[in-house]
Amino acid sequence: MTSTQAMISVVITTKNRITLLPRAINSVLEQTWSSLEVIVVDDGSDVPVELPTSDPRVRLIRNDESVGLAEARNIGFRAAIGEFFCMLDDDDWYLPEKLERQQDYLQRHPDIDLVFSRVVMRDAEGVESYYLPLEHVHTPELNLMAFNVIHPASVLFRRQVFEKITFEPSIRKYEDTLFFNLVCFEFQTAYFPMDVAVWMQDGRPDQLTKRFFDRNYKNFGIVCENIHYILQRYPAARRLYYSRLGWQALRCHDVIGAFKAAVQVFISLIP
Repeated sequence: MTSTQAMISVVITTKNRITLLPRAINSVLEQTWSSLEVIVVDDGSDVPVELPTSDPRVRLIRNDESVGLAEARNIGFRAAIGEFFCMLDDDDWYLPEKLERQQDYLQRHPDIDLVFSRVVMRDAEGVESYYLPLEHVHTPELNLMAFNVIHPASVLFRRQVFEKITFEPSIRKYEDTLFFNLVCFEFQTAYFPMDVAVWMQDGRPDQLTKRFFDRNYKNFGIVCENIHYILQRYPAARRLYYSRLGWQALRCHDVIGAFKAAVQVFISLIP
C-alpha cells in the first residue's frame, strides 16, 4: 500500500456496546486498504467509550446526550476528511477486502457515486444466510419497491454524496430506507457482487428492529413525507408505501392517519 492511496473515512456509531466495539474497529484497521481513518461516534453511552486501540487512524467523538443513529452518523461524516465515505454499526464488522475492492470499483467507474455489495447475515447460533443473491439486479426503482435493500455496512460512496444528502436527524427508524432511496434517485449507484461485511441478527433487545409499533409508524411517516415527490412518479410504489403506512396507523389506532394514507393509495389508482 502506498501513500498515494485515496483516503477512506469510516464512521462507526456506538451506544452502550463497549464489548462489541473493538471487533468493529479492528475489522476496519485490518483492511487490505490502509489509507483510512476511523471516526467512532459515541452517542451518549452511559459509560463514556474509551478507544480499545492507540492506532492514530482512530479518533473518538463523544455526544454527551444521545442524538440518535441518523444524526450520530451525520456528526461523524461532517468530521471526516476522506475522499470516500462508509459506515459501520458497532455490532457488525467488515470482511478484509471490503474497502480495497469497492474503492477499486469506484476508481474504475468514475460515473458511479455509490457502490454497495452483499452482507452476510449471522444469527445467535452462528448460522449464516443472505438476503441478496450475488446476481442481484439494482435500479433505483427496484430498490424503492423493496423498501431499500442497501445495508449501511455494504456501501462505499464519494464525499459529494454526503455533501448533498445527509441522514434525517429526526428519524429513529428506517433512516437507511430514507437515505439510500434519496441517494439512488439523485446519484448514480451500482451493485458490486461480493460479500463485504457481517450483519449480526442475534435477537438482542438493543437492536433497533425490535421496538414498538408507534415508533415504526411515526418514522415510516417521515420516510413517506421525505420521498413523496419520488412516490408521485411511481404509482405502484405510492400504493405500496401508503398501504404500509395505513396499516401502521391502524395498529396505533390513528384513524385519521389511516384515512390520509388511504387517500394517497386511492390517488395512485387514478390513471
